[in-house]
Amino acid sequence: MKRIFKIIGILLIVYFFLAYAFPKFIAIPFAAWNSQQVSKEIEEEHSETQLVDNEIIGVYEYQTENKEENHSIFIDIVDNELVGFYFGTEDGSGHGIFHYGNPLLNFKLTENKIAFEIGQRELFKTTRNKVYEADEKPKKEIAVGISKSVLKYSGKLTEFGFELNCESEFQDCWENKMEFKKIYDL
Repeated sequence: MKRIFKIIGILLIVYFFLAYAFPKFIAIPFAAWNSQQVSKEIEEEHSETQLVDNEIIGVYEYQTENKEENHSIFIDIVDNELVGFYFGTEDGSGHGIFHYGNPLLNFKLTENKIAFEIGQRELFKTTRNKVYEADEKPKKEIAVGISKSVLKYSGKLTEFGFELNCESEFQDCWENKMEFKKIYDL
């Protein structure tokens, strides 16, 4: 057994010496093979998000009975990357309705499927989706709380938007099933 370890040790030392002495013949071909393998894996991982049609870019809304509680998703392309932002509401368990605005995390989009997560949310008494005039300064507001549970959304694209299912460890989803319809093109 000791002999096998000695042989393996000697072979490793010889390999590293040869790789150091002749990098063009030993180290570079190995590194090139490895980089080709890695680039293939990255292409496979990102192939799902490259199938995006520009028709998906826009503003989507989930309508509730009270317009102030509507949820909106903005989807756009920034620096050749698909990004999104979610404006939503959360039930304050007897303390009213709270509003938040968060980026879409782990955003994945294919021809007919959509998935993303919303992480920790700062909660406010008024909506985060506000429009200001060019010369108007936004009003400073202080968060009334934080919701730490992750909201996981997944669903399918439809003719006019998408249907989403929401999952949360602490049942922080506004609804478990939500239908968002496109209201604006960007």
